[in-house]
Amino acid sequence: MDIIIERVRIIDGSGAPAFLGSVGMEQGRLRIFRGAGAPAAALHIDGAGLTAVPGFIDAHSHGDLTLVSPYAAASKLTQGITTQVAGQCGVSLFPCAPKETEQLRRFVAGIAPYPELPDDPAAACESAGTFFDWMERLQSPLTTRCFVGHGTLRLWAMGYASRRPDEVELKRMQAMLRRCLREGAMGLSTGLVYAPSCYADNDELLALLRVVHEEGGYYATHPRNEADTVIEARAEANRLAMEAGVPLCVSHLKAAGRANWGKPHRVLELIDRAVDDGLDALIDCYPYAAGNTSLNVSIPPRYFAKGLPGLLDALRSPAERALIREEMSRPSDYDNYIYNSGGFSGTYVSSCPVFHDAEGMFITEYAEKTGQDPFDAYCDILLKNGGLGLGIYFHMSEDDVAEILAHPLCAVSTDGLIGLPSENPHPRSFGTMARAYRLMVHERRFCTPEQAIRKMTGLPAEKLRLAGKGLLRDGYDADVLLLDLDEFCDTATYAHGSGRCAGIRAVFCGGKKIDPEGKR
Repeated sequence: MDIIIERVRIIDGSGAPAFLGSVGMEQGRLRIFRGAGAPAAALHIDGAGLTAVPGFIDAHSHGDLTLVSPYAAASKLTQGITTQVAGQCGVSLFPCAPKETEQLRRFVAGIAPYPELPDDPAAACESAGTFFDWMERLQSPLTTRCFVGHGTLRLWAMGYASRRPDEVELKRMQAMLRRCLREGAMGLSTGLVYAPSCYADNDELLALLRVVHEEGGYYATHPRNEADTVIEARAEANRLAMEAGVPLCVSHLKAAGRANWGKPHRVLELIDRAVDDGLDALIDCYPYAAGNTSLNVSIPPRYFAKGLPGLLDALRSPAERALIREEMSRPSDYDNYIYNSGGFSGTYVSSCPVFHDAEGMFITEYAEKTGQDPFDAYCDILLKNGGLGLGIYFHMSEDDVAEILAHPLCAVSTDGLIGLPSENPHPRSFGTMARAYRLMVHERRFCTPEQAIRKMTGLPAEKLRLAGKGLLRDGYDADVLLLDLDEFCDTATYAHGSGRCAGIRAVFCGGKKIDPEGKR
């Protein structure tokens, strides 16, 4: 035996009661021993007073966009995440035509301000297979699984065109999707509020999802709306998944905007009824009442039809800017994050890739500092940063978040986005797992420790068929956390978003003790 953690309390990830025993690791695999006594090992660790659990699984991650960064790896490992499910919200680093790598970089930068494409993106980002080959060469301690991003796929086939694909374009997308699925991609993800995914109709999505069905994949969706029409948008996702015959991943379930608080209860009822009718579903949720995405997402979708250059041209035009101001100031049929956060006073600038003077301020604070109207200050932030940047949007109800997390099909996710170490991220990037445990077990008390750990391990592993992950069982991958559950808590806050989780005594990936800051 390589490593033995003996005399330790074991929560195995299944939801079953904890038990005392020893956790062995040999050649990257687990051996579990109940009761006293343990075999000889090269390294003995006394686990008395501590708890061993499976490595946490981030059920909805954007970590594929920053795989090279030790800081990004630390955001996962320091909270105990050893497996991440990425390529979400329609954004992946594949497929990409060799001559379009800069277009891909600009597209991905709308989600992650500092995307880290491979050194040779023309080769590595061609398809899922080439990307996974590159990823394997990184030798990261993190296990990363990826969806095919529909936005990336559509960009590869037809750019930012705001129309239906023609027959040739659709067949190209289907063929590339099939190739990527056969090369190991998990399924198709959509981000139906982001261009170019937002231009897809249900006929296009269904044509692609039929390929996903044929190849045994999943459908993960950031829906068309998470605010006024969130119920209709989630019902649409249910129908598409059931018609195509594919399992559904309900991405970061929420309801944005005070007028919509309480609607997740009705969405959960819709999902329950669909499950009763045969839908295979997994919900994911992060344990915070503020979201985090691009600053430009609140601009009406039609302004993205020519990509970021077209958006910037519109912001420079007094006439177009006036139209954007008017449309952003009222309820609309698109997902207006700023409006749903109560306006610019509820929108916090967390990251800007070029000029950093607005970072760490609500837009109203920045407007006051610069002597501008808040809308003009917002437009100027985008113009100075090439249309890019991240905002934190305070638009959800804590009660809704708790109700979603309590649902038996809900797994925990970070949906985390990482910038530079000098910037202040949303606390979910570093604190999600401990925050979720604290909320579920200690604050709201709707989970036992065993049930809470299952939501972070066994449940997503089971529903997403992550072989060898999520349980402390003989023969499973030796991804193990050693926790002091009395001290396990988050320290990340909105003011200090990179605070590390307390109470994690050791992290093992593949049977090797690793440095959670990103080094073996």
